[in-house]
Amino acid sequence: MGAFDRRVSRRVFAGVPVAVLSWMAARNLPLAAAPVRGEEDWVRGNIRVTDDAFAACIEPVVAVNPLDPRNLLAVCRVFVGSDIGVAAYASFDGGDTWRARGLLPGLVPDFDGNPTVAFDSRGRAYVCCVVATQGPPRHGDVLMWRSDDGGRGFRPSTTVIAGGPGLVDHPSLTIGTRSRRTSAPLYLAAGVYGTAADGVVVARSTDGGRTFQPPRGLDPAAGARAIAPVAAAGPDGSLTVAYVTPSPSGGVLLKAVTSDDHGETFTEPFTVAEVPAMAPGLGDVTAKSGPALAAAAGGGLVCAAVTGFDDATGMSRLLLTTSAGPTDPAASWSEPMTVAAGDETVCLQPQVAIADDHRIAVSVYALSLATLRMDVLLHISEPVRAASTQPVFGPPLRVTTRDFDPRQAIDTGSTHWLGNYQGLTAAPGHVFHPIWTDTRTGRAQIFTATVHRHHP
Repeated sequence: MGAFDRRVSRRVFAGVPVAVLSWMAARNLPLAAAPVRGEEDWVRGNIRVTDDAFAACIEPVVAVNPLDPRNLLAVCRVFVGSDIGVAAYASFDGGDTWRARGLLPGLVPDFDGNPTVAFDSRGRAYVCCVVATQGPPRHGDVLMWRSDDGGRGFRPSTTVIAGGPGLVDHPSLTIGTRSRRTSAPLYLAAGVYGTAADGVVVARSTDGGRTFQPPRGLDPAAGARAIAPVAAAGPDGSLTVAYVTPSPSGGVLLKAVTSDDHGETFTEPFTVAEVPAMAPGLGDVTAKSGPALAAAAGGGLVCAAVTGFDDATGMSRLLLTTSAGPTDPAASWSEPMTVAAGDETVCLQPQVAIADDHRIAVSVYALSLATLRMDVLLHISEPVRAASTQPVFGPPLRVTTRDFDPRQAIDTGSTHWLGNYQGLTAAPGHVFHPIWTDTRTGRAQIFTATVHRHHP
C-alpha cells in the first residue's frame, strides 16, 4: 500500500501541516467532520452488495423500480485480473439482500465502466456503460441493456453512442415521462473525446431504447474541455444536462444547458456556479469527481450539487443550487448555497436525489484530515415548497456504521482508485438509498443503506 503524498501544499490532503491543523474548526459553518443523527432520520444498517469473486468493485449506481419500491438495481465496475468489466446486482426486498447477476450479457472485460441505470414508468430497467479497449489509443462506445424483470435478466445490448476512432466517456442516463401516444423518451448524455466533434453530447430515443438518434453537441465552444456530464429529465418535457469546464480564472465552471421540448431544442450553455477547484490532490489515491444533478418526479424543482476546495484557506465546501425548471433557465438557478463547509474534512463525490415530498438529499464522502479515513454523510433538507425557496438542511446524518481507509482501494500500479462517483436514489415513502465504494473489508467493495424519514 502506498503512502499519501506528504507535500506541504494544502491541496494535497495528507500534507496538511501542524500549523494548519491548529486553526481547524475556527469557522462557524456546519462542519462535515462532526456528523450527528437527526431526530427524525435513521439509517437501517449497512448492507454489503458485492460479495463475489471480483478483485474489487467501484463506481456504483442504483435505481428504484417505480412499480415496486422494494426492487432496486445496482451496477458497478468490477476488476477481473488486470481487466475491468461491469456487473449488476438486484434486490427485491428494499435493499436488505442482494443477488449477484454477474457481468452484463456479452460483456468481455477490458476497460469497461462508467455505468448508469434508470427505470421507466413501466418498471423496465435500462443500464448503460462504456465498453472500451485499454489501448493505447483507447476506444470506447456506450452500450445499453434492458431488463423487463427488475434485473433478473437482460436483453442483448444495443449501441447508443459509437465512439468511432475516439472514446465515449461518463454516460448519464435519464428517462422522461410517456404520453398516451408516445413512449417515455430516453436521454443519454456523455462526453466524446478523440474525434473531430469532441465535447458533451446527448442522444435521444423515442421508441423505448430500440434506436437512438445521432448524438448532438451541446457546447461546441468548450469542446473537449467539457467533462463529466450528468442529465436529469422532468415530467413536463424538460431536460437539463450539467457538466464542468475550466474557468478563465483557473477554477472550475459548473455549466448547464436545458430543453423544454423533450430534447428537440436546447438553450445556449450558461454558468450555474464557479469554484476554485472541486477537491485537493489526494496523493496516490484517486477519487476525482464531477457534479451531481436531479429533477423532481413531480416537476418544478431541479438541483445541482458540486464540491469546492479553496487552496488558499484549505476550506472544503459542499454546494447546492436549485432551479424551478426550463422557463428562463439561466436566470432561474439560485446562487449556490453552502450545505457544509470546513477545513477538517474534505468533501468528495457528491450525489443528489429528490424525494416525492421535495426533500433534497445530498450524499458526500467526508474525508477526515485528522484520521485519513472516510465516512459517507447524507444531508437531508426540509421539504422545498418552491424552487425559489432556499432549502433548509439539518445536521448531516452519518450513513457509514464504520469509517474506512481509502488507501485500501484497488491498486492499479499508479494509484489507489476509489472511483469517480458513488450513487444515491430516492424511493417512495421518504426513503433514500445511498450506495458507495467502501474498503472496510480490506478491499474495495460496494455497500448500501436505507435511510428512512420518520413522521411525528
